[in-house]
Order: sequence, then C-alpha cells, then structure tokens
Amino acid sequence: MMLVQMHGEPGSGKTTLARALGPRIPAIHIDKDVIASAIMYMGIPKELAGPTSYEVMWDLSKSLLSQGHSVIADSPAFWPIIEQTGHGLAREMGVSYFMIETQCPADELDRRLATRERRISNPEIRYEGTRPGTREPTRTRLILDSTRPIEELVELALEYIGLKAAS
Repeated sequence: MMLVQMHGEPGSGKTTLARALGPRIPAIHIDKDVIASAIMYMGIPKELAGPTSYEVMWDLSKSLLSQGHSVIADSPAFWPIIEQTGHGLAREMGVSYFMIETQCPADELDRRLATRERRISNPEIRYEGTRPGTREPTRTRLILDSTRPIEELVELALEYIGLKAAS
C-alpha cells in the first residue's frame, strides 16, 4: 500500500497523470479540486473552501488507507504543511510515500488553462511569481515533463514507485 502525493502548477498535468496511474497501481484518486468545487458550489468562499478541501482530502485518504486501499492525493502541494501532512499520514498508516511532480513549459500551461474544462475552483490563468508561504518540496520526488505521452509518464511513475522493473 502507498500514498502518492501529486505536486505541480495548475494545468501541469497532475490530474491527467493521477487518473491514468490510479488503475495501474491500483489506487483511489482523490482530487482536491473536486472537493473544493463542491464546497464552493454550496456558497463557501474560495478562501475557506481551499483549506477545508485539504482537510477532507486527508480524512478521506486516511479512511481509505485504513480500509486497505492505496491513495493518490491530487493537489498542487505548494505549502509546506501539505507535504508534511502527506508524509506524516503515510508514516502513521505504515504505508510507502511517494511524491510525483508534473511540469511543462509556461506557454503550454497557459494553453491548457485557457482551453481545459474547468471546475469552479480551478484558476483561469497561470499565477505569475512566488506565492507567499510556498516553497519547493523537501522530499525526494519524481519530476515529469507532462508534454510527453501519458503512457510514458505512467510507466516512469510505476518504475519510480517500484511497481515496474527498470528497463
């Protein structure tokens, strides 16, 4: 069993990879934006929906891990507490922890953000500059260029988490 924590800018391919990777592990994919959007549809402002959605994501993750399911936690994971919580939850539940980051060039991020079907919680444009309180993760992580074919990314992720022998 494992907890895989996704990381990366909105539009960088986290959810696309998580959805493709989940059945191959197998793991249950929990998308923070699905939770945040549902909260926002109930009239809760984004400033409250964001932190609340993380709490729900972690509680669901813990429940699913305790039932014997591996989990993919899908969120940008920019704030230190998100990484710390994911790693701490994996340690508490006695499961392996992996972080996978997706990246792509800025022009591709802009294209994706402008053309994707978006949820109410998704940004419409790329955030320029550093967000206050954010930093690069401290954990070892796999960094993938999401302009590569999805099946190639899935194979690299499976190799990273030890579910496929290196070629």
